[in-house]
Amino acid sequence: MAAAQPRKIDLTKLQPQQIVEFRKSTEEEINHFTQSLQALQAAQTKLKDCITSVDSMESSKGEELLVPLTSSLYLPGKITQKDEYLVDIGTGYFVGKLAKDTKVVYENKIRKLDEDSKKLKEILVQKNDILNSINLVLRNKMIEYEKQQEGKE
Repeated sequence: MAAAQPRKIDLTKLQPQQIVEFRKSTEEEINHFTQSLQALQAAQTKLKDCITSVDSMESSKGEELLVPLTSSLYLPGKITQKDEYLVDIGTGYFVGKLAKDTKVVYENKIRKLDEDSKKLKEILVQKNDILNSINLVLRNKMIEYEKQQEGKE
């Protein structure tokens, strides 16, 4: 099956109310994509923190640390191996990895999120261009409407 071609809408042929609804829809899409982009950036930050933690663990000299049970509850712990980690690969599955391989996993995830972010940014630019076009057509329609009202008086 061939991909559907995007429909082109001639905004100048729509009524002002329809243009306003179209603008509202476009603004909602922009908000959705903006929130998605922020979520991707937050995920990237968490993954970078994982790499930083591996780096700091490798360079630490101490053998003791606090193990978080919740965000405010910790247990004292002892490090038995500084170069082996259990990496969450998704859906509750963990895989044992050496430190260098652990960093590679997170770097690959960061790279994938970066690609997705770039695609989202491109979509946002397109949607903002569409919104600007909508606003321009709506402004012209309102000026035209006001001129018609002045001519009737």
